[in-house]
Amino acid sequence: MKLGTIIPCLLILALASCGNLQKDDQKIELVRKPYLQSAISDSISILWRTNTGDNCNVRYKLRGSKEWSNADGVTRITNTNVVEHEVTLFNLNPATIYEYQIFTDNQQFLVDQNLRFPSPIGRKDSIFSFFAVGDIGEPVEEGGTPDALAKALVPYVDSLKFGLLLGDIIYPDGKSEDYDSNLFQYFGAVFPYVPVFTILGNHDWHEPEENYVKEWKLPGNEYYYSFDYGNAHFVGLDTKMGDVLYDSAAQVKWLEADLASVGDQQDWKVVFLHHNGRSCTYKNDYKSVVGLYPIFEKYGVDLVLNGHAHTYERLNPMDGEGQVVERAMSTHSHYQTPEGFISITAGSGGKLRGVGTDPKPFHPDPDNCKYPNLVAASSHTWAFLTLKIEGKTLEGTAIATKDRKVVDQFRISK
Repeated sequence: MKLGTIIPCLLILALASCGNLQKDDQKIELVRKPYLQSAISDSISILWRTNTGDNCNVRYKLRGSKEWSNADGVTRITNTNVVEHEVTLFNLNPATIYEYQIFTDNQQFLVDQNLRFPSPIGRKDSIFSFFAVGDIGEPVEEGGTPDALAKALVPYVDSLKFGLLLGDIIYPDGKSEDYDSNLFQYFGAVFPYVPVFTILGNHDWHEPEENYVKEWKLPGNEYYYSFDYGNAHFVGLDTKMGDVLYDSAAQVKWLEADLASVGDQQDWKVVFLHHNGRSCTYKNDYKSVVGLYPIFEKYGVDLVLNGHAHTYERLNPMDGEGQVVERAMSTHSHYQTPEGFISITAGSGGKLRGVGTDPKPFHPDPDNCKYPNLVAASSHTWAFLTLKIEGKTLEGTAIATKDRKVVDQFRISK
């Protein structure tokens, strides 16, 4: 090799070496705390983000045990140019508390925190609690309250098995670069301990392949999916902009097949989506959702949870035509083996009609209120919903975010 060829080669090697040294010398910093995903069957996924790093692993053990197990994960560069780590744990014991530790390139983070998660319960277990809330990611500086919601959830983290986020997770338009500033920075005492399942709202529909699906690791195609938990079946749907469902024909076909496959194997069937169907809020009825009502009735859906309207509203049982089932109403709060399904709007998790970027005063829409006995309970306040299933009884409690007062309670008994 000629000298003139050697010198450029040496220069290239030196520059490459310098680049590696610079990377090696860069301090690894945690830029997003761990969050739990896809807690299904005997597995759970743990994700976190750092500014740099090549490898990741999780050490985990049964609470009280001295013996740690280890699981390696995958590392990838995100669309915001940081490093995401994902570790999935398998063969977990059901209904058990596990402690865990996260490592990037052998560096442990959050050493002084008692990181833990509840493993999914078994099919024969029938007692568990979860939360549901929508519209949470409004920036604090614009009147949003994701910080207050996170603080209000902290006392419940050890009693909740998972959470359902009912769309409009990030305002104004679901961009990945807004996730940490508008959501994750506030939920560092919740998401490392309670798994969450999410669905898209209209504000999340900003090139979801480049944003939403990069932030969450969900079952199925991540737009619409289902999972079993204990004696309940959960179905998440993508209502996109409300007027037309995402991938409408395919999604409806999938929904029917999914619910038909469950049959009577599960005691409870819960659907969660973003847009409302019938409503007495300031939002119009969305025909795409009302069009699903015959399917809900046919396959025995018990509960439909949605966000979108920045308020709280619980409706009495409805049939497939959206009519109130009068004979199912013993009271407006206790339903004994009801016909039809109950629909609840819980869209005031971090945004409230009349506040911030939604300044128009709250008024129930007179056109929507034409349905007799439609509304069982309502409260125009920041609130989230907790639900407890105990065998063939389901209890729901809506809690005000600011002062944690109960604003609604109901029970369904079969």
